Amino acid sequence: MTAKGERRRLSLLFRTVPDRHSDVAAMRLPTPGTVLLRLAGIALFLALAVGGIAFLVEVEIADNRVVELAREESAAFLTETRTSLAAGAADSDLEASLQHFMASRNGLRLNHGDGRFIVAELYSPEQRKTAEYIAAGAEWAEQRMSASRHGFPTDGDSIYDRFTMDGQIFIQTMEPLLDSDGRLLGYFESVFQLSSRRSNEILRDTATVVAVSSLSVLVTALVLLPIFSSYNRGILRLSRGLLDANIGMLSALGSAIAKRDSDTNAHNYRVTVLAIRLAEALGVEDAAIRKLVKGAFLHDVGKIAIPDSILLKPGKLDAEEFAVMKTHVVHGLDIVGSSDWLADAADVVGGHHEKFDGSGYPNGLTGEAIPIAARIFAVADVFDALTSRRPYKEPMSYAATMDILAEGAGRHFDPAVLARFTAIAAGLHERLTALGDDGVRDELRLLVTRYFKLA
Repeated sequence: MTAKGERRRLSLLFRTVPDRHSDVAAMRLPTPGTVLLRLAGIALFLALAVGGIAFLVEVEIADNRVVELAREESAAFLTETRTSLAAGAADSDLEASLQHFMASRNGLRLNHGDGRFIVAELYSPEQRKTAEYIAAGAEWAEQRMSASRHGFPTDGDSIYDRFTMDGQIFIQTMEPLLDSDGRLLGYFESVFQLSSRRSNEILRDTATVVAVSSLSVLVTALVLLPIFSSYNRGILRLSRGLLDANIGMLSALGSAIAKRDSDTNAHNYRVTVLAIRLAEALGVEDAAIRKLVKGAFLHDVGKIAIPDSILLKPGKLDAEEFAVMKTHVVHGLDIVGSSDWLADAADVVGGHHEKFDGSGYPNGLTGEAIPIAARIFAVADVFDALTSRRPYKEPMSYAATMDILAEGAGRHFDPAVLARFTAIAAGLHERLTALGDDGVRDELRLLVTRYFKLA
């Protein structure tokens, strides 16, 4: 596989679905400005929602008013023609009655300013059209009714449909005609055109209700925004304090183990910086780097359970002692597994002694079965161990160290990870050496701030 292909493989391996531990690790809380914007957005949404509901209510009121008019007209028409309808009058007689009735009633409606019926049709109980009234110039409405004929009511109630044309509001209704005994005598269908005055009143009333409702929500939001803002600032302060405490615990715990092992915590600082820079060079996402940082700090936390006689033995460990030493991995997993916030470190704590060819411990994992964070850390850890001064050894030269790492490619180390490290190692080593222990600690603090703190 080419180097480019290896980098793409590593990049894909890091794009995992975030879990709850990643969310806890990030703790990237919204800034006060972000919260204010969100609250303003919610307030605007609520204002629009309330306004929309108010609009629907106003339209429903208008609909009900027109439907009531249709019922009044059908009732009035039924009063005048009940006898004719019951007796089965001829269609011509019914049409004459309908024409006369609608002309007279429209005059009354126009005087009241509500509007007028531009189409009225009468149907027999068998749903056959028996009479029709079309106001002058309203032939289009009858054609629309014919093209979009709705059904006939079957439950004794009316049905209606509202539509708008050229800024005018129309409501089409179908009303059953029932005698005093509830017997069906026919159906009365109509199209009612609201007057311009009445349409404007509806629009004005709707706009007023929408504006008042929206303004009320916005004013309420403006009153509450300072309260929410103050409350959010308090939460942010507490969250920052909690995050600082967690990071402090992480650093203190890792440093305590490092001091017990080698009388210095500088190794923890350097190896963490090296691991972060290598992960960045590989294109690792921020969430995975946060996991890597925790693991780098705590990789040897299980050594707290190893007896001093073995941990601090100056000479080489025998087989029995080495078997005890290897248990620090299991102890470390127990420790980090007891805390949700530290659980992200498990990949490095549990996998930093695994080897690419399967000869490592505790599980003898091979290749990509080893967590990628552990493969990154293994390179950084061995590099720093070889190039650093320890109580029992002098630092090895950079060139000799890189030769040893190269020999471990494909055996101890992931070749793709090692290849990327080789490309940046010289510059990193030179910089960290120039910084010294205090400078490395400061650089690590900046990196931790970048990946764990608020923007």
